[in-house]
Amino acid sequence: MISKSNNKSQLINTKIILTIVVIVGVLILLYDYKSAKKDFAGIIPRNESGGPKVNESLEVEFLNQNQEVTLEVSAKGLKEKDIEKAFSDAVKEIDKTYLGKNKSADRVSDNLNLRNTYANGLVEVEWNFDVYGYISAEGILDKEKIPEEGQLVTLTAIMYCQDREQIYSFCVVVVPKGMDTLEGQLNAIEKAVKNQDEKTMEDDNLILPTKVETMDIKWSRKMDYRGLQLIILGFVCVGALSIGKKRDAKKEKEKSIADMDMDYPMIVSELSILMGAGMSFRKALERIVLKYTNNVRAGKTEMRPGFEQMVITYRRMSDGLSEIQAIEELGIKCESKNYRKLSMLLSQNLRKGSKDLIDCLEKEQQNAFELRKQRAIRAGEEASTKLLIPMAGMLFIVIVILVVPAVLQINI
Repeated sequence: MISKSNNKSQLINTKIILTIVVIVGVLILLYDYKSAKKDFAGIIPRNESGGPKVNESLEVEFLNQNQEVTLEVSAKGLKEKDIEKAFSDAVKEIDKTYLGKNKSADRVSDNLNLRNTYANGLVEVEWNFDVYGYISAEGILDKEKIPEEGQLVTLTAIMYCQDREQIYSFCVVVVPKGMDTLEGQLNAIEKAVKNQDEKTMEDDNLILPTKVETMDIKWSRKMDYRGLQLIILGFVCVGALSIGKKRDAKKEKEKSIADMDMDYPMIVSELSILMGAGMSFRKALERIVLKYTNNVRAGKTEMRPGFEQMVITYRRMSDGLSEIQAIEELGIKCESKNYRKLSMLLSQNLRKGSKDLIDCLEKEQQNAFELRKQRAIRAGEEASTKLLIPMAGMLFIVIVILVVPAVLQINI
């Protein structure tokens, strides 16, 4: 029953996915056909000034031939006045941004902000220096080479816009970080350690300086928190194991109850048949337990939680408990609602001596088998739902394979 339900659900899901894929594929084909054959009139739009070139793959027919060619279309060009304006804007932007975090060109101790393009990408810039080694083309200072008295550096920006070229120069004075900043203090300490190291290279040990400039220095090794990390890891592992055990115990309990519910229809059916044949409840239970234990010993069946509860109930009766007490303990200690219902049904009818017990068991048997059928259908639906995730992933991959190449061919 479960297999048929699963197969039916998988077939429906497969049909839905195939339908969606076909619809998406047809829509993409129609869009591509319309874009390539109907809407194209030999006109390729250019990108705006400063934008990238457009690469377009086209089919060209000539002299009874049909060939595929790739054309490269330049961005829209600038007029003369626009080029002059672009150079002017680039110079203004350089003056406004090149200092970066520095406050003055006469005292540059932080990296400069030198970019390769300005004026919204219309002007490309190549940077040159009259003295190399202090500033890189990206504006990064080599702070170890900067002398204490500072260094004057002339920067030259060679600006290009289309086929035009223009030069713009300015000067800065690079200086080391001052002692009023944290970086300057650290630089002074590192320099003092370096000098001490160079002076005492022949000694067995390096004695670190205890005073640099006006700062008193106290050295210590960096604390290693491996022990704390191990303690935290231990607590995490214990917590994870505890949570895992609780989760496993809960799953085991749920599985045990589900297995007991699977056995319930067979137990009720055998009780109904045996008691309907004239046996007392005790004799019917003895017959069920004996048959089950013999099958388990012979290896014909595995141990089943529901029948094990019947074995426990029969042993309690054999140990001297009355039938009603043993049945009531079954309902109290068993966590399955079905067995509690059976316990209440049997105890009430045995206590009252009702003659309707057989009819009640038959009705309970029908209800139990109906519940089992519904449970099987629900299990099949759950299995089908779990299959939707990988199938949806496959659908997504198929759509990406179809859509991405189409999107890449669209020139925005």
